[in-house]
Amino acid sequence: MKSSSKVCSTNAVLIDGFNLIYKFPELEEKMSRGQLAAAMRGLLDILKDYQKASRKKLRVVFDGKKQVGLDMTSEKFGQIDVFYSLDYTADFVIMHFIKQDPHPNQTTVISSDKAIVSFASRFGAHFILSENFAKLIVETLSPKEVIPAEKDENVTLTDEEIGFWERIFKK
Repeated sequence: MKSSSKVCSTNAVLIDGFNLIYKFPELEEKMSRGQLAAAMRGLLDILKDYQKASRKKLRVVFDGKKQVGLDMTSEKFGQIDVFYSLDYTADFVIMHFIKQDPHPNQTTVISSDKAIVSFASRFGAHFILSENFAKLIVETLSPKEVIPAEKDENVTLTDEEIGFWERIFKK
């Protein structure tokens, strides 16, 4: 199995949308309140920032419809390809994408669903569990802390260096 929690080594990333939503506490809360559209939009906003930072090609699959009465199967959200499974499950659509991919070994699948992870592995695709990918996104989007170099308290100079500085300061 080609799983990594530290890096996403492929350029193409296929994401189980609702599986990933529940790995972000603020989005999970929206889901528990029945704010489905807000949670989906929140995930896409996070992924849009991640996509800009990582330059990955992202495809997100959500179960069902974007909204009641709308039979849209796909759309673009910035540079992200978003798919809705309609009458199928997202698992079915994700497995279909993996199966149809001419180079599944160049794709990383994001899900904690054991059936999807197993299917991805059988086809040679990489995978990252959703909880690990959520951590990777947070790390990628967090401001990088600059740690100043420590000063060495016991600096020793050669006689040549001491002579150089004495000449500089005598001028």
